[in-house]
Amino acid sequence: MAQSKVTILSNAISQLGHKPISTLTDPDDLVLAAEQAYDLLVPSILSTGNWRFSVQIQQLTKSIETPPSGSPWTAIYLLPAGYLKNVRIYPQNYQYDIYENSKIYSTWSGEIWMEYQFVPDPSRFTASFSHYITYEIAAYLCLSSAQKTEYYTVIENKRIQTLAMAAASDAQNRPNFHQAIFPVLNNREIGGIVSNING
Repeated sequence: MAQSKVTILSNAISQLGHKPISTLTDPDDLVLAAEQAYDLLVPSILSTGNWRFSVQIQQLTKSIETPPSGSPWTAIYLLPAGYLKNVRIYPQNYQYDIYENSKIYSTWSGEIWMEYQFVPDPSRFTASFSHYITYEIAAYLCLSSAQKTEYYTVIENKRIQTLAMAAASDAQNRPNFHQAIFPVLNNREIGGIVSNING
């Protein structure tokens, strides 16, 4: 079943002894705190990993701005709406930099596509990530709402366990080969009298 922000928050606060909720209308203090935690934690977590369900690819729009004179940059591109983090750009180009978290200055002036992290609707979360984020929110709120501090240890251990499971599950959606050409890696299984140098 697809998750929603409400069901994730309901599961999180239920771990802290609160009754389940079905709406975010007129929230009490704990529900409000959980909603604020969600809005803080989800973008932060997605931007520190490469969760594939939160990656999309889009052509970048070239800006009409002119790069500063004397700089190495020849073109400026606008980052997509909802951008959290760059995963990779096409064509591969290592001569660029990001400014103001909204623009890419590049030495390339042609068409650029970017794979980037964004926050999808919770219905697009994988089941394992929804499970994990439930415990992430509960752990975030636990010390301020639990009656016993020992309870935090229980929630934190669950958070660590579900994070590992979600990350492992997400990694299974990736190809098992590298996506760039590295001559040293490509030749790593060559041994004996065969040279590792490509002429």
